[in-house]
Formats: sequence, structure tokens, C-alpha cells
Amino acid sequence: MLACLINGQKQAEITDVPVPRLQPGEILIKLAAAGICGTDIEKVHGAYGPGGILGHEVSGTIATVGDEVTDLRKSDRVIAHHHVPCYNCRYCQQGDHTMCDLFRKTNFDPCGLAEYFRVPETNVTRGAVTRLPSEASFEEGSMIEPTACCVRALSKAEVKQGDSVLVIGLGPTGLTQIQLLRKMGASTIVGADLLPRRLEMARKLGANETIDSSSKDIPEHVTKLTRVGVDLAIVSTGNPKAIQPAFASVRKGGKLLLFGAPAQGSSIDLDIGALFSRQISIVTSYSCVESDIHRALGFLTRGEIDLRSMVTDRFVLRDAPRALEHARTSRTAVKTMIVSES
Repeated sequence: MLACLINGQKQAEITDVPVPRLQPGEILIKLAAAGICGTDIEKVHGAYGPGGILGHEVSGTIATVGDEVTDLRKSDRVIAHHHVPCYNCRYCQQGDHTMCDLFRKTNFDPCGLAEYFRVPETNVTRGAVTRLPSEASFEEGSMIEPTACCVRALSKAEVKQGDSVLVIGLGPTGLTQIQLLRKMGASTIVGADLLPRRLEMARKLGANETIDSSSKDIPEHVTKLTRVGVDLAIVSTGNPKAIQPAFASVRKGGKLLLFGAPAQGSSIDLDIGALFSRQISIVTSYSCVESDIHRALGFLTRGEIDLRSMVTDRFVLRDAPRALEHARTSRTAVKTMIVSES
């Protein structure tokens, strides 16, 4: 079967590998759709350190069910989450599930960008394989994981009805956050990005205002709109250069949510005196867990978010390296998707 792996030269390549063999409690999924995430691109180019497993925004059909699996069936349409916590350790007991030592040790085999991938027993038994509702497409299903990450992040930021919010970085997660913020009752939503297509899509999906950050000063524009700054600024990009204008756009006593994953070793200069005197809270959020997946599915099945319109480009699996490069360099792509040929 075909799988997209990172080779020793930090390049993604299509490789012919054996179909994984199942142990008791595991399942094998035939890939239907996989979204290209910014972290996939960073893994290829070494921003996350050497190596990495590609593909975690996935949906498909169960091809084989291992012994001792009782609640899933062959041919079920499903989405799968690549990381699961233990739910027993101190981190999990405190609600910090994504900090669990087990969390990053769990993953698909050989990866999510493969014709077939094995879901470990640890993931299956902890509920990380979820049936996809009949009204949802495989492409929408593959976007539930990043949507769940947004759901978790906005919960951690404690968004309140009437809040004013700035979202910097209008990729798929930034656009999803705009939709969720609208459903959560935010009064003013401002989106900022460099790319015209993403600014246009943000307006269609619920942003009150957009800022072309290639030509406008974000804090200055936000101050004109809000007078005192926003209640919450979200950095929905891994580019650390976005943090400074986000920080400068927050009102006194407001919050800064760091959502986009920065490269290892990234750093910025931050005025700690201003952070202290303005009493700004910094919140970070990484990944999601099964409860977030189910909340995201609820938003989708109730028709409260539009994931379909964000898919702009589709590639088959054998062209996955080209898809990764397209997602990295295109000025018009929003969500790039790997889809099954059959």
C-alpha cells in the first residue's frame, strides 16, 4: 500500500509499505479523506524537530476489526483521533489531558496519510474512533479534529457573550474560530491576514471586520474599531511575529490566546512591564480530546458551522508530497485535502 513518509532528507515521499497487521483491540481504517495541517508542513521542514508522523485529520471506513473490539464494525464510517490521554494521571485528573505523558506516545501506524492505517488498542479503548454521522461527508469528518482543537481553545479562553475578539491568521482554524465565536455570542469579530482570499472568506463566515496585515497596522486599526482594544486576541498562526500585534491589540485586563503551534526554539521580545501593568492574561491551548471531538461534531450536525466551503484544493494520496508543498506555498489555498481515489 502507499504511505506518505518523511525521508532522511527532510522530504515527504510516497513509499510502498506493508498493510499493518492488527493485534487484539485494534482496527484498520481505509483512508477516505485527510486534511493537510500546518503541523504536517512543519514536520516535513524540521520546525518540530527531526522526523514525525504525517496526517492526523482523517476519516475513512473500517476495513478490519481486531479481536476483542465489540462496539465497532467493518464498513463503519469513522473519524479517528491520533492522540489519547490515560485519564488517570495527575494531569488528566486536573483536566490537563493533552499534557498527559501518554498523549503524544499514541499515534497511527504507519501514518494518517496512508491507504490504510492502524489505530492502536489504546486509542480504540479510550473512545478515539467515532462514527461519522450519515449527513456528514468524509471531508467534513476529517476537519472535525481541528475544529475540536478550536472548541477546546475557546473554552480555555472562557469566551463570554458580547466579547470583542481579534483573530490573527485566517487559515482553516482561524476561520473555524470565527464561526464558533459567532455562535458563542461574540459581539465584534475582527480577522487579520495577509492573503485576500482568506480575508474574503472570513467576512463570509462571520467576521465583522477584516484587516489586511500586509498594508495596515493591526493594533492601530483595532483601536479605531474598539476604542480600548479587544477582550480577546487569538494568534491562530505559528508565526511568532503575530504575537506582538496581538498583544498590543488587547485591552487592559484582556486575554491573549496562543493557538498556532510555533517552531521549536521560537522566541519573541515582550514588554513584561506592560504585560504586568495592563494585567493581560496569556492562555495557550494544544490539541484536543474525545469530549471536544463530540462537541465539534454537534456543531457540524446542527448546521452551526460550515467546514465544506473551506476546502479549496484536493489531491490524491500518490500526490501527497505535492499537496504538502501546495499548502505551504499557495496564496489561494485555504484547506488542502488528500482524498481517496476510490
